[in-house]
Amino acid sequence: MLIYFDFTFFSVMKIQDKDNSTSIRKVALFFSYIFFVISIVAPVFFIALLLKRFELFKIKEAKKNYNTLVLKIDKNNKWRVIHSAFFFGRRLLTAILLTLPITSQFIFLQYVFILVTSHAYILYMVATKPF
Repeated sequence: MLIYFDFTFFSVMKIQDKDNSTSIRKVALFFSYIFFVISIVAPVFFIALLLKRFELFKIKEAKKNYNTLVLKIDKNNKWRVIHSAFFFGRRLLTAILLTLPITSQFIFLQYVFILVTSHAYILYMVATKPF
């Protein structure tokens, strides 16, 4: 899960870097765009796969084929898959906000976003008890 954040963070940093004078920097920029697109598309695909195969999680024999993170999703309510979507969305937006320059007037947005999403996540966990 840390790899997802790192790839997203460093790809956004490279995309914002204006110095693309050498061919190596251009190749790095190309791969940064690829990693950034993957960091958006892969979680959407993962959540869609979870929603499609949700009924399989209730079968004990089929559980052997899935990761423990996926198995912790509550099998009684399909909407509790949002827990995984919130995980990826929060890390994507945090990685983007952390690349703001220090001189930006919106620098406090980093702290407000992390604080608000942390509280929203706790409230979600208390309200739905997804585990």
